[in-house]
Amino acid sequence: MQTEEYGSRLYGFDQPLERERIGLIGEVFDSYTRRRITDLGPLTGQRCLDVGAGPGTVAAWLADRAGPDGEVIALDRDTSLLREAGHPGVQIWRADVHTATDDELPKPGFDLIHARLTLCHLPQRDQVLPRLVSWLAPGGHLIVSDVINTMAAASPHPAVRALTQAYDHALVTTLASDLNYARAYPTPLITAGLTDVGLAADVPLVRADSHTARFWELTFTAMRTEILATGLIDANGFNAAIGHLTAPGTHELGYTLVSAWGRAA
Repeated sequence: MQTEEYGSRLYGFDQPLERERIGLIGEVFDSYTRRRITDLGPLTGQRCLDVGAGPGTVAAWLADRAGPDGEVIALDRDTSLLREAGHPGVQIWRADVHTATDDELPKPGFDLIHARLTLCHLPQRDQVLPRLVSWLAPGGHLIVSDVINTMAAASPHPAVRALTQAYDHALVTTLASDLNYARAYPTPLITAGLTDVGLAADVPLVRADSHTARFWELTFTAMRTEILATGLIDANGFNAAIGHLTAPGTHELGYTLVSAWGRAA
């Protein structure tokens, strides 16, 4: 089955409500990302690369921590949101990490490379990860984070379980995205030759009127047509699940953010 590229139509920055949705990614996940990166050591004077930087909230935080003696590059296929953010300490680099030649990419030798919610959406993810490792300076760290579907098992609401299962299936068949990829962490990092490998999981809580509830409402709604086409849930079930996730009194465990990191020899 022919799949389309993530962001070319679905979840493209030019789509209705996508700017709100992608902005909520930072609200939901940035605190976990900052904690995991901070645990790897000081960033002052470091050379950092943020792959799939989106609106640049992580890149901006890295630049603030790296300071004037550091260097932070934000790399993405679509840099429109990065240009709008315009953080003075962030260099913007437009490239497709899948297809760009070495001459089209930043010079290697990074002390830190970060990629969040990126590899799971790249069909050639197994080739991209070793490429990222090759860009590290000796002793440099790679940290990657992707979500896995814990709602399908943890939710007490049958419609929510059905919706998340249908969503995962729609991602695979429409975008070739794999929300099971992070279940293999940290093995891909070990295979790529990294040492001092670690793993952590963070689970945002879905509550009514929370950033997390709104993020998942927009995320699922953007693919409503593709989700219903799976046949795993009908329109009534879809509406019931969204209603439950945004209803007062709801407390659900969201998709788990799995982070893995390692150090170059």
